[in-house]
Amino acid sequence: VQSLQEMARSSIVEQWSPYYSDYVSYHGQEFYADTVIMNEFKRNAGTDTQQDALLLSWMQLGVVTEYLMGLLGNADQMCEGSTDEDPTKWWDAFAATYIGSLEGIDLGGSDQTIDGFMLWNVANRRAVSFDTQNDDYYADINNEMLELLFAGQAQLLRNDCNNFAKTVSRALHLMVIPLIQSVIWYAIKNEGLIASSNDDGLVIGEVAAKSVLPIVNKFDPNAARIIERNMIRSDDNFVPVVDGPQAVANAFYLVLDEIGWGCDYVGHADGVEACQLESATGPRNNGSSKQGAVTILALLANTIFWGYSAWLS
Repeated sequence: VQSLQEMARSSIVEQWSPYYSDYVSYHGQEFYADTVIMNEFKRNAGTDTQQDALLLSWMQLGVVTEYLMGLLGNADQMCEGSTDEDPTKWWDAFAATYIGSLEGIDLGGSDQTIDGFMLWNVANRRAVSFDTQNDDYYADINNEMLELLFAGQAQLLRNDCNNFAKTVSRALHLMVIPLIQSVIWYAIKNEGLIASSNDDGLVIGEVAAKSVLPIVNKFDPNAARIIERNMIRSDDNFVPVVDGPQAVANAFYLVLDEIGWGCDYVGHADGVEACQLESATGPRNNGSSKQGAVTILALLANTIFWGYSAWLS
């Protein structure tokens, strides 16, 4: 059992996450999410709504995401034989942590959006907004993730590490899509607000952006600057979503192609199209199939808040 703070400072992330150095380089320090969270707690957490939103979104979108990357990298390295440790343990840990302990055993997870905290829940909530649900009313992204989880399990049983490495990469980049959807969603919601607004969406959108910007910056620095200009409060002259939400969505287009999924899984919301640029460049094949649903295993995530909640008492 690990607390969220232990996840935030885990040596697994530092040692095995494929994007660890990109996050350190972009944020200018190690354990950036943990530093932000702890500084906010020291500033008397719970005194305003925006602070609560900032803390919760950093835990969900920042800490959990980076920890998941570490688990995936670790599973890949264990399969390649760097140690005698069983990689299945780390693959199962990724599955449990991605899904969480509150989704239950029903197909698609809980039908109550308040019942989840992990990225599975984020993907399901964004799927409603972006019209990316499957026929069983849960996220296409999560259906694809389930298929990858079962594929990886079978590859590990066969000791097929070459194909397992490909599955790891696809799972890692698939879980980035709910973060991208979250940035676009809050770009839509934040347009027209002023920088001094107390709307929670300003801080959630900024955290979502900072949680994915190290990856965006790696593949497309110009796109990263666009997202920063629209989503991150840099000074007193900041105007939320100054270029409009479609500009934010367009900024992710090339990055989505680089990470191997394309824009289709992102979808569209309130007239903002993730694939708007496709008409200019031609359709791209994201190399994935949206097949039928598979049954969810009863995956339990023993992820708890003890490391941070002590500060609230």
